[in-house]
Amino acid sequence: MRRNERMRSIRHRSGAIILILLFMVCGKRSADDPVIARVGDAVLRSQEMRRKMAWEGMRPEQISEYVDRWVNRELLVQEARRQNLDQDENLRWELDLVEKEFLVQKLLEQTFARSVQITDGEIEAYYEKNKEMYLVTEDEVRASHVLTETREEANLAHQEITAGMEIADVARERSVGSFRDRGGDLGFFRRGDTIAEIERVAFALREGSVSRVFQSSHGFHIIKVVKKRRQGSYKALQNVRDEILQHLRVTKERSVYRALISQLQNNTKVEVIVPPQSDTVDSVRAIAR
Repeated sequence: MRRNERMRSIRHRSGAIILILLFMVCGKRSADDPVIARVGDAVLRSQEMRRKMAWEGMRPEQISEYVDRWVNRELLVQEARRQNLDQDENLRWELDLVEKEFLVQKLLEQTFARSVQITDGEIEAYYEKNKEMYLVTEDEVRASHVLTETREEANLAHQEITAGMEIADVARERSVGSFRDRGGDLGFFRRGDTIAEIERVAFALREGSVSRVFQSSHGFHIIKVVKKRRQGSYKALQNVRDEILQHLRVTKERSVYRALISQLQNNTKVEVIVPPQSDTVDSVRAIAR
């Protein structure tokens, strides 16, 4: 490393250490709120920094990163204001729109949190009342899956599973493809939903069984059958609970939203003046020009 690069590295680390010490001191003396950084007239204080870092999910050791970002943003904001960009009519309209959208979102979140409660009893009642919706019309299999590029890698994965390691952990460690982050979970599928090699093996295995390594044009596979559902049976409540919960939540939120709008309309004077249609069209055309 060249001398200049070493000096920059040392200064960066020193700055980070100083900021961390400031952070620790401020935590011990909550009444004190020292300045952490200044950019022109803008000031970043300790308590504001800690609140915003916590809100953004940043860790204490990321203070230097946060402060650097704050400084850069303030430099750009102040330059934008110097160029009077904050006076742009379109920008002010957009900012006003964004503010209103956030306010509405916050209001609805708080209203739904107070008013929308869904019990296990409601979920069970909905399931029983609408059980025909969850009838299995074709045989289905739920399987977990490990896919590797080489047989050697697949053999190692199979040995780990046989030795007692969870297939989900093996898939996250060794698998390739889009299902890796899901621990290899393929969900439920029917015949014709997946490639022929996986279908053939999955439908032939018993529940809880793990296949041998087999090959397809995609690579080398291992399948574990998690659950089987036979045609004419019903999907278990535990497998459709989240779906029912989401449906009930959306239904209740819509009802609460309509009630809130009705209440506000009754408590507030609302006047809507609709111009003649021809005037409206002419106005729109004029704006479009």
